[in-house]
Amino acid sequence: MQAIERIITNNNWITLVIVFAVILLAIMKLLKPTKLFGYTVAFVTPSFFKKRVENNVSSRTPFQLLLSFFSVIIISLFVFLILYPINNNEFFDYLLLFCFVAIYFVGKIILDNILINVLGISILAKYFLTTKYGYLKNLALWLFPAIILYQYAFLNKLFLLVFFGILFIFRAFLIVKNNKKIVISKLFYFILYFCTLEIAPLLIVYKVTTFT
Repeated sequence: MQAIERIITNNNWITLVIVFAVILLAIMKLLKPTKLFGYTVAFVTPSFFKKRVENNVSSRTPFQLLLSFFSVIIISLFVFLILYPINNNEFFDYLLLFCFVAIYFVGKIILDNILINVLGISILAKYFLTTKYGYLKNLALWLFPAIILYQYAFLNKLFLLVFFGILFIFRAFLIVKNNKKIVISKLFYFILYFCTLEIAPLLIVYKVTTFT
């Protein structure tokens, strides 16, 4: 009788990352339960970000930093699960990808602020940037349970891609809908901004993370 080699994929580190993300959610709920709920349902409550802009709420509070950290963790995990083979269990690969995603978003925030100041639309762009990054955090909160289902219920990358695609398109629609005055009045700048700071960086991150 011929022995058959058994292939075991050790993905315990993914479980630890998910548990860490849950702990972050628990801390955020203890700090600001109402605000966490507001971000969770922001897709269906557009007034949430409008009130934040009107009240001039700071984006550098402990809650905001934790939520940003959580978002980078989830988006990095999603990109890892999509780009890398299922049997890839290297935590180092995820850590490297996490660093790239974190640098990408930090760089994008810096470039956003530089660009809107150069174009002279800093006042008009305040609400735009609030909704843009706010909906990204909202997307991460919704993507988290989908990642858990993917990891422990069924390993179907198509499910994960479709779920993310729906959230991404809905986020883009809400950003344009809620900022139509800026989009219409600054159409050329908006297209320039979208191409340089939305599409180009994604292509660069894809090329770097899939380089062999």
